[in-house]
Amino acid sequence: MSSVPLSVPAGGSPAVDPGPPLLLGTSAFGQNERAFPVYDAYWERGGRAFDTAWLYGHAYGPGCCERAFGAWAKARGVEKEVWVLAKGAHTPECLPDRVEAQLAESLDRMERGDAALYMLHRDNPEVPVGEFVSVLADLVERGSIGAYGMSNWSLDRLQEAVLYAREHGLPAPAGVSNQFSLIDMVRPIYPGTVGAHDARWRSWLTDNKVTLYPWASQGRGAHALADPAELAASPLAESWYSEPNTERLRRARTLAEHQGISSTGIALAWTLSQPFPVVALIGPRRPDEVYDSMAAAGHRLTEAECEWLEHGTGAPPGV
Repeated sequence: MSSVPLSVPAGGSPAVDPGPPLLLGTSAFGQNERAFPVYDAYWERGGRAFDTAWLYGHAYGPGCCERAFGAWAKARGVEKEVWVLAKGAHTPECLPDRVEAQLAESLDRMERGDAALYMLHRDNPEVPVGEFVSVLADLVERGSIGAYGMSNWSLDRLQEAVLYAREHGLPAPAGVSNQFSLIDMVRPIYPGTVGAHDARWRSWLTDNKVTLYPWASQGRGAHALADPAELAASPLAESWYSEPNTERLRRARTLAEHQGISSTGIALAWTLSQPFPVVALIGPRRPDEVYDSMAAAGHRLTEAECEWLEHGTGAPPGV
């Protein structure tokens, strides 16, 4: 299995080291008292890259998650050391003329001047891709963002964006953030969410070496269930339950016992052990969950182990 770069390969200042191939999600942290201990734990283990979005936390007060992250970075004096993936233009405001305005608002909330990577949070198929690409490429040229990408886009639309950029001499999308994990999302978690799990996606990412920034990269906590059989009746069932997924949970637990890391860690290792570049978005809620993910960040699986975990074919060494 090809090795994965240990740095986020798109955008940002060369002086900023993003650390392990992980992005810490900020969507659950709209209050400083909850955010600071988790961010501190991540920083202590070498994490430098954070995933933010204009929409995060709006149910509790617009911009609260971005403000909490900005307050933490300022309080710790690390504003210039953090690597930020920001997202905006979510449905129903997924429009070219909302991109720059929302980016400016996000940066103001975080008390920053730029973002290493900026992604559209959703797609709007009614808008020609060229209109989005032109706006985003202009932000790159002006230095507001280091690079741009798309989240929850179909492969056809992403390919259109790449082609448009190439034909017009513009910076091309540097990455895509769709759902991808050992267990397959059987139904969208949120409206408009898109996976990158099928063979067509994987082949394209491999051939083009485009970086995938997968969200829910560890199966949204399913690997932490006391018994894989609980998946069918758990709150996760609507988006995650299937017999193949239940068997994947069981195999991950078996391999975890043999390799000395957690089942959730094995799931993360599977995501990071793909033949295309991957920088995984993680969503720990407590410091101990941060430590677990960081411990698995450098763990890589063989192609045989990845195949066995996903499909149950063959048998990995030692199991």
